[in-house]
Amino acid sequence: SVAIAVFMMLSFSKPEKITLERPEKIWRVKTIPVKFEQISPEVTVYGRVETPRRASLNAAISADLTKINVLEGASVSKGDVLLTLDSSDADLLLNQREADLAEVNALIASEESRYKRDKSLLSNEKLLLTLTEKVVTRAKKLDEARLVTRSSLDEAVANQQRQLVTLKRLQYDVDEHTTRLEGLKARQSGAGAMLQQAKLDVGRTVIRSPFNGRIANLNVSIGDRVRVGDSLLSVYDLDELEVRAQIPSRHLKQVRNGLRQGQTAKAKAVLDGNLLLFELTRLSGETRQDSGGIDGLFSLAGDNHTLALGTFLELSLSLEAQKNVIVVPFNALYGLNRVYRIKNGYLESVKISRVGEFQDSNGQTQLLIRSEVLRENDEVVVTQLPN
Repeated sequence: SVAIAVFMMLSFSKPEKITLERPEKIWRVKTIPVKFEQISPEVTVYGRVETPRRASLNAAISADLTKINVLEGASVSKGDVLLTLDSSDADLLLNQREADLAEVNALIASEESRYKRDKSLLSNEKLLLTLTEKVVTRAKKLDEARLVTRSSLDEAVANQQRQLVTLKRLQYDVDEHTTRLEGLKARQSGAGAMLQQAKLDVGRTVIRSPFNGRIANLNVSIGDRVRVGDSLLSVYDLDELEVRAQIPSRHLKQVRNGLRQGQTAKAKAVLDGNLLLFELTRLSGETRQDSGGIDGLFSLAGDNHTLALGTFLELSLSLEAQKNVIVVPFNALYGLNRVYRIKNGYLESVKISRVGEFQDSNGQTQLLIRSEVLRENDEVVVTQLPN
């Protein structure tokens, strides 16, 4: 009892513990007020310059290369002579084809003359047949009167038969004139086609540019022996250059709607310090595997001669104007979809959706966001805090 009494007395007589309250740590941050605006968001896409009109010029004949008028990277106009092949073999073949055609023409002229001659002789042969028939008739009458020998009658009949055979042969030649003439004309047509082919081969010894363009690569040099189908050089059309860039899936609906309504999506890029303006002309017809969107094809609004095939470009694509969007710097974004607003001196996490990007008047790229939680004039933190 004494021990308990002493313990209770000591417990009630102990000094009270003083609790010290530490002030909360205050972070100094920079904020911007929320302001809803109507702005056309910009999306950064990456692409390369390509063209649907790239011609690979191949050798159409076997010949030696004798002259090169252009080098890789040179600009050419439609019809310019690019390469020249040795035309000796082609010229010889052309002369042979011309001789073949001349021979057929001569045969046709001979057939026409023969036909005229046979028609003229046919009437004479008919007259001679009539005369031999009369001779046979008279011989038969004299034979019946026993005034001539039997051999005279046989000779008259033989002459008649020989004249009849001659007449039939001549008549057959006249009747076959059309068939022979058609055959000769067919040979003439074939010889003419071979002559045109030879002329084409002669013309193919001179390689010309099919359009205004630029030489992409040169695969031969003077003295090379090229065969049919060998690649000589390739040239691409400067007026058909376009940029293929992948448009993210989240923006495809907006882009498609704009194209259906006839609205041309604009894009811009900087190359060698120069501002280039592009227009979205169409979307690709297929989606590549493991891609996050569909390729868009952009044409340059202006002189395409500043672009080179295969050039890598960073495009800033302008989309349709959006309402009730908020412009914030990228420092305001935490993670992928979160910003912080200040409420009663504390940070409050707010989920947002990214609409796109926007380049302000100072050339700085800003982020466009949308949120159903943020209100006008709310203070959003634009300082990146650790942890």
